[in-house]
Amino acid sequence: MKKKTKIWTIVIVSIVAISNLPPINYFWQESYSYQNIDGSFNYIEQPGKGLDYKVGKIRFERFQKQNPNKDQNLYRTFTLKPWRFWEWWRMIEHIERFNLPYYQKKGRVD
Repeated sequence: MKKKTKIWTIVIVSIVAISNLPPINYFWQESYSYQNIDGSFNYIEQPGKGLDYKVGKIRFERFQKQNPNKDQNLYRTFTLKPWRFWEWWRMIEHIERFNLPYYQKKGRVD
């Protein structure tokens, strides 16, 4: 019985590890979206096109400089999905993205 448990543990850990490797993970990437409260700033990540979180931060900083009176807080408009084990490395690597406060867009049901 212990041997079966050990084998299953190794299989599960291997699946989680392999699914978080960059070549595999690339095909399962989610496009994360962000905005401020009034919607005057919107950004959607498109990792395959080079539009990642770093680019979004740069664009938001530029937006803040050009619009000093607008809402100065950035919110994530995507929900956290911890059961998606293939995104765990992304959650660890870019924790700042997932620590942003959540804002649910009007008329959207997740």
